[in-house]
Amino acid sequence: MILYLTGDKKQDCRELWEEAFPEDSKEFGDYYFRERIKDNRILVLMENSEIAIQEVAGSSNDSRQERVQAMLHRNPYRLAVREKQWKVDYLVGVATRRERRHRGYMSRLLIRMMADMHQEQMPFCFLMPADEAIYRPFGFTFIFRQPWFEWTKAGCELQAKRLIPERQEKNNTADLVSVASWMNQWLAKSYQVYAIRDETYLRRLAKELDSEEGILDLFFDGKNIAAMESWWGKEKRERRLLYGEEPYVRRVKEKEKPTIMARIISLEEFVKVIRLKEEADGEQLTISLCLRDPLIAENDGTWLWHLNRETSWMERVSWEKTADLVLTIEELTAWLFGYQIPKAAAAFDCWVETLNGVFLDEIV
Repeated sequence: MILYLTGDKKQDCRELWEEAFPEDSKEFGDYYFRERIKDNRILVLMENSEIAIQEVAGSSNDSRQERVQAMLHRNPYRLAVREKQWKVDYLVGVATRRERRHRGYMSRLLIRMMADMHQEQMPFCFLMPADEAIYRPFGFTFIFRQPWFEWTKAGCELQAKRLIPERQEKNNTADLVSVASWMNQWLAKSYQVYAIRDETYLRRLAKELDSEEGILDLFFDGKNIAAMESWWGKEKRERRLLYGEEPYVRRVKEKEKPTIMARIISLEEFVKVIRLKEEADGEQLTISLCLRDPLIAENDGTWLWHLNRETSWMERVSWEKTADLVLTIEELTAWLFGYQIPKAAAAFDCWVETLNGVFLDEIV
């Protein structure tokens, strides 16, 4: 049985979480199952525990309690995508009980999830893969390389102030709002896709960092924020983030690596942020597109893709003549996020203004 857990029933998947992610501390688990499950959706595959126990150990246990055998968590984020704001789910906690793996459970959950998301008209979803090979058969592809930033000599001379954990009054709303505003401005300078920061985002980040004895420091050039840095990890200290302006922080592209995968879910919703380039001839362009998406039938097939200077939209067609452009859903996703131009799309890239700059560094 596949269903979404609600209310206190969400706690039923913590046992599987701890089995699947033993590297997470108890304190981080406490944070997640206290804070993140408040507004997320957890899709699970339930199975009678008697069946599972007997198959594994030959038990004659008569209990017929339903047990979570596989799960995926849909954690919502409000993303800026060009001029729009979209509610998009970040997939985490994707796991199957050890003794029930390789039986197609996760495949069933992912297919159900994509059907639900399409019905909700969600433009896309994203995840941080432990193993990219798990998700490629489901149309996911990389769209983001994690930027690597380092301090410069000038940055090391900035004055620091600790924001998290807070050292003074607990009513620090003004500070959090100010920091969130700085983060949004910093992101908007270089990126077109990012999670919008606000007071709620910062308060949740504070609790997340606290679960692993983390800190967040602000660095000032006079009265103005010039950078921020966060570290966390009870067993092993790791940098959680470093954001900053030149000349205090520099980007080292040689140290960057692919981090986030995504998949277009609702083609018709997603292309609303894609448009015709300013330098393209004419005010409108139409491309016949044959899209291959074997898992979402509503995307699969032939379309007339209409683009103007502000937006684009899809028109379904049924004729069978050869399309101008033939792409898989993976190729289209990578191209429209500005990550990689498929060979088949190279001739069209001079006309189509794809997204330019993705920044998604959320953990859960």
